[in-house]
Amino acid sequence: MDNELLAQRYERIRRNVIRQANQLFRAQGIRDVTMDDISKCLRISKRTLYQLFNGKEGLVLACVKQDVANDGARRAEIERHTDDALEILFRVAEFKLNDLQGINPNYPRELRTFPSVVAFQKEMRKEFLNSLRTFLQIGCAQGTIRPDLHLEQATNGLIFIVDGAALYDAFSDYTIHDFIFNVLLVFIRGCATEKGIARIDEFIKRHRTQPLPGALLEETS
Repeated sequence: MDNELLAQRYERIRRNVIRQANQLFRAQGIRDVTMDDISKCLRISKRTLYQLFNGKEGLVLACVKQDVANDGARRAEIERHTDDALEILFRVAEFKLNDLQGINPNYPRELRTFPSVVAFQKEMRKEFLNSLRTFLQIGCAQGTIRPDLHLEQATNGLIFIVDGAALYDAFSDYTIHDFIFNVLLVFIRGCATEKGIARIDEFIKRHRTQPLPGALLEETS
């Protein structure tokens, strides 16, 4: 077997390992899934696993990078069909809500125990900031985001909230689904015009089946 065919074979194996390991990490939590578990599940040797990823941290990082790539591809697909800022937000949120169903509550916290993953997430922070700033700018032009909004303060404020929640485990007793509805969408709603608020409220009503325990107000029919 020549080098090119061998490289293609290893790349197929690598992609399959990432896909299967990611499913296990998300369902069971990273700590509870060992390299032995992955080796047995995929019926490949641990030696091959370590050759491909240089240990569990390398595999976890590869899974996170693949998730980011999948998110980017999905967003690009959405943006090919619409340039409406809120519509893009809603479709991305729908995708993520579906993608995160059944995720182990320990998974996000356990990601932060790997230095290379933390470093990669910091790299992605700038990209997220730019995407959020662009979203707000387009929303302003379309009349769904307030024109008096200070874009730099708003984008940095949201990043501060997300980073703070992660750093202090402020939402450790809740799901990512709860964080999306009770923090992210609430924040964007505060940036919106009356036109934008009406659309955000409709989205929340359509996708939020019930309030969190302890909510001050429950929606009445």
